[in-house]
Formats: sequence, C-alpha cells, structure tokens
Amino acid sequence: MMSRFSFNNGECLRLDGSAYRISQVIDGSVQLTSFDNASITVRNIDELLARFADGQLKFLDENELSIGQRDLEQSRTIQRGLADFPDKIQRLALRRYKLLHEICPDGRLTIPRVALPGMLRSVWEKMEPAIRGERPPCVASFYLWRRSWLRAKFDVRALIDRWESRGQKPKPIPERLAELIDEGIERIFLTPQRESLSETMDWIQFEIEKENQRRAPEDALPSVSRRMLKRAVARIDRYAILKARFGERYAREAIRVYKKGPICTRPLERVEVDNTPLDILVIDSSTGLLLGRPWITAMIDAYSRMVVGIHISFRKPNALTVLRCLKHAVLPKNYVNDRFKTVNGEWKAYGLIHQLVCDNGLEFHARDVDMACADLGIHVIYCPTRSPQMKGRIERFLKTLNYGLVHLQPGTTFANYEKRHAYDSEAKAVVTLEALHEIVHRWVIDIYSVTYHRGILTTPQQKWDEGIAKFPPKLPPSIDIVNIYLGESKKRVLTKNGIEVNSLQYASPALENLRRRCGDIEVTVRGDPDNLGTIFVLDEEARQYVEAKCTLPEYAEGITAEQHSWMLRKARKDYTTSPFRHALLAAKSALREDTTTLIEEGNSTTTKRKGKAKVKRPKANRVQRELMVQHEETRPELPLEPEPDEDNSPNSEPDDQDEYVDVPLFPTKRAPISRGIPEQGSA
Repeated sequence: MMSRFSFNNGECLRLDGSAYRISQVIDGSVQLTSFDNASITVRNIDELLARFADGQLKFLDENELSIGQRDLEQSRTIQRGLADFPDKIQRLALRRYKLLHEICPDGRLTIPRVALPGMLRSVWEKMEPAIRGERPPCVASFYLWRRSWLRAKFDVRALIDRWESRGQKPKPIPERLAELIDEGIERIFLTPQRESLSETMDWIQFEIEKENQRRAPEDALPSVSRRMLKRAVARIDRYAILKARFGERYAREAIRVYKKGPICTRPLERVEVDNTPLDILVIDSSTGLLLGRPWITAMIDAYSRMVVGIHISFRKPNALTVLRCLKHAVLPKNYVNDRFKTVNGEWKAYGLIHQLVCDNGLEFHARDVDMACADLGIHVIYCPTRSPQMKGRIERFLKTLNYGLVHLQPGTTFANYEKRHAYDSEAKAVVTLEALHEIVHRWVIDIYSVTYHRGILTTPQQKWDEGIAKFPPKLPPSIDIVNIYLGESKKRVLTKNGIEVNSLQYASPALENLRRRCGDIEVTVRGDPDNLGTIFVLDEEARQYVEAKCTLPEYAEGITAEQHSWMLRKARKDYTTSPFRHALLAAKSALREDTTTLIEEGNSTTTKRKGKAKVKRPKANRVQRELMVQHEETRPELPLEPEPDEDNSPNSEPDDQDEYVDVPLFPTKRAPISRGIPEQGSA
C-alpha cells in the first residue's frame, strides 16, 4: 500500500516547481510556506485539488525533501511497486503486510504483549502456504515492522528488506592507487584508439611497479585487479565513455530515445522523399547482358503511409530524377492498368504536395528542384545532416521494399556481400527494367497499399481514402504547367531552323513570330523528358512559354529522352558497319589521291619554268571573269560512256552555228560549246 496524504498541517508538496510545507489549514484555505525563501502563500483547497487532478501538484515524502530533490524541478516520476521486486522479496513483504493488517490495521496495537505471540501464530496459520514461511515471526521482528510501516504512512514498500545492499562491501583502496586507476582510464581507455581494459590494466600495473620502487616495502601499493578496474569504469557516465571513445555524434545517437514524428492531419501535408539503389541486377531485354543495379527515388505520404510517387532508372540521383518522381507524384496514375495488365488495383495517390522533406543530398539542393517546387507552391524542408530519423517513414519504406520484394526476386544482391553466401547473383539475373517496373507497381498497389500498418492502425489505402474524403487533393491548372515546371531546362539559340534539342528540330508559328521580333536570340527551353514531341520556349517579351512541335512528330511523339539517346547510339553503331560507310571512305580516299596528283603536276610545271623570264599575264576584267565562270558552269556533265568521234562523213550536216555565241546571264543546260571565249568587245 502506498503512502497516503491529505491537506493537513506538516504535509509537504510540490507546486509550480517549488516545494512547500502546509503550515496551517483554516476554513477551506491552506497556508503554504516555501522551502526556498520562507515566503507564505495562501491557496484554496478546491484550487489545489484541481491542480492535483491536472498533475501539477505532488505530495512529497521525507526522502524527496532532500536538498537536491528540492532545488531541482523534477519530472513526473512514480516509484516502483511491489510487483517490480523478485518473487522472494514479494512473498516476504506480503507476509509482513498481512500480519500487520490483521493485528493492527490502523497502526494501533490493542492487545497486550503477552498475548501477541499467540495472535501471531493464529494469523500465520491462516496464511497461504506459499507466503507464510516455515514458522511464525517473533514479537521483536513484528515491532520493527510496525515501526517502519507507521513511519512510511502505511506504505508496503517499507516492509521490504534492503536486499540490494546485501553482500560484503568493497574494501577501500589507497588514495594513490585510486589516482593511478583514474589516470590510466583517462589516458588509455577513454581515447579514440579504443584500447581494451587489458591494455589499461597493464599500463596501471606498470605505473604501480614504478611507484613501489620509491616506497618502502610495507607501504607498497597492491596490484590492480580486473574487478577493481571495472568498478572504477562503472562509476563513469556512459555518455562520457562513448563520447571519448567513439565521438560526440555516436554517443548522442547511442543514448537517444526517438519520439514520434510530426503529426499530420491530412494527406499530402508532409511527404518524405529519398533514393537508394535496389538490391537486384537487371539485364537488357534484347541482348540479355547485365545492366547493373538500378536506382529508385520514392515519395511517401506521412499521413497515410501511401506511396505517392516513384522513379526507377540507372542514372545516379540527380535533379532530373527528383523532378520526374515529383511529377509522378503530382499527376494521376491512369496509365497503370493499360501498361501493366497484371495489376488488379488502382493507384489513387495524386495531388500537389504541401511540404517535401528530404536530406542534404546534392540532387535535392539543385536549383532546378528549388525553382520547380517554388513554382508549384511546395515547401522544401531539409533535415539536419546525418539525421535519417527526421524522415524515418521513407527510410523504413525503402528497407521494406528491398527486404520484402527485391530480395525475393532472381538476381538479387541481398543487402550486402556477406548475406549472399554461395548465391550467384549474375547467373540468376533474368529481370529486365520493364519487368522490374511491373513488379514494383504490383507490389505497391496490390500488396503494400492494402496491408495493415501498425503506425496508422489501418491500411494506407483506407487511410488515404478517409483523408481525401475531407481534404480532396489539389491539382495545377493543366498538365502543361507540370510539364514546364518539372521539365528539363536548357539554353538554346533560336535560328532560321528553329530550335535544336536532343538532335531534333522544333518549329512553330509562335517561334516564327518570336524570331521576327527578336531575331536569333538565346532562349530558355523546357521539355518533358518522357515525351520529346513537344517543347516550350520562353518568350521574355510576352512573359510566357510558347509551344513548339518536333518536325518529326511521328517519331518524337511519346518517345522518352533515354529511348531517343539509345536510338541515336544504335544508328551510329549500325552506320559504322554498313557498306555505305565503306564506300564513303573509299571515295574520300580516292578524291584525296587525285587532289595530291594535281598538286604534284602543278609543282612540276612550275619547276620547269624556273630560270625563264617571268611572263606577265593580262588580268581579265569583271565582265570577262563572269563570262568565264558561266562558261565553266554550263559545261555538260561527263557521260557515263565515251562519246564517239566526230562524224566526218560527207552526209553529215554542216555546222551552221556562229563562231561566237553569247552566254546568257543565267545559263541553262544546252549543247556543248566547242569554241573559245570571245574577246572583249566582240558581242
């Protein structure tokens, strides 16, 4: 039975962090005297009862009235009960309590001392055999129990023996030996080298031997024992030991008690994001070659634990992967049943996010991510460094995804190399990237979303449905807004050919209007990496984005940037092995050889003329040069077969053409001219 208190003179209590003693009770009012400055305060009993019911008032016993307890404001604590002690101690305390309660329930002993032994035996015989013991207690022991019970105000814990203090007390050690032990612990044990107790004991023993060389034999210090050293280490605070040996951060994490995270009241109020490599090897669908471990970026709703967005790719985390995952989280997921026929459920998570919680990775600090979230009204919250517990929901989900799904697939790499044992991940790998997408979608929609979650006491899907019934998700005005703000941003120059992005040409009447007003300028281009058919170009004068379509819509519409890049690489690879490329290289080589021959012939002609008088050639005027150029351009093409010689037979018709023929300003293809170039003035 615990101690009992009332608002009587002499009782002590703690109120508003200060200790008081009740000095007087008059007509429903209580006069309180402070232990700190002896000031007197008068309170109404009804007010004190209300404060007691609210947990703001606590009665104090004699042990709690010590100076240390009285000066410091204590948190709400409760002493241990009888059930917290060992069974043997419980039986002894119950035996004494039953004897006292049967003989003197109110503490007053009404029977004479000579009759007490018989009373004790009669009560002892009525007890249960499990607690009464072998024989009844003596009168002296009964009086000692009664005195302790009355002093503790009928608290049953006063009847418990001080069993924790049993055993022989350790003998005091010499003061100098205690100093050497403390010095050894500080210099050897409490260091970042993390040396063992054995090394510490060896150092202490060496110092003891050095000390004994300066002492008389009768004053020699005893040797240090391991038990003596452990007892000295046990007196040091555990946080101080961990901080000295492992660092402050490790010590702080080792003693930390994690509390519940921020409480959310509606869906999408707080969404946590993180990325991790999946523990599985993926192969190419066409060649079967290993492609490696893909990365996943995932977002989870803190209110419902519903997965709102994912993105899987082989690219290491960057700003583009975060934006793609964010786009997947915002937009409705109507593609699931059309793309993945094996998925039975629906992925209902969508909508704009209020707070996006992430760590301090470079991909989350990218300017494109900050600007995109600001445009969509999303507040980005960065957790402190090395504090994964600040976004524990997404950390736990990614672990559940790897352990609950990925590790069960063929080709898994498990969590680490040690857990693989004899499993050959490369030989077992059969999952393609598209198959991995389908597996993850099936698991998220048909398994994870409908599994009971102890953190929310329901399933994520049910919690999401309950939340959006009161707070429907919000969407941007159009999907073009999402494509622009969450797309890839680049700088390009607007030319007569439009805009070139990813080796594709884009044009539109809006671009023609922009070029007519501004000329060839550098513009900001935003595009959707999942659809290269359309881009948006910023018109700074109009302060808005204008649309531009690809000039190859049948190719670019619906194709992703990764697919387009793969096609370009494949086209270049196929061209290197095609016969057209070999013919092209042969033609270039032949042309280069012919050019070299012409240069050598020209050099030989120049060499023959050396030593002769330099002949000054007359320069043709502008009209003559133009006539010669047009004459060269109007020469017929070389025939495929050699033409026969001129027909000099008598039946041949005479050539009735003039000796000189005028060359038109814009020549057309006609019969070959066999005459020379007319001289100046002969037109």
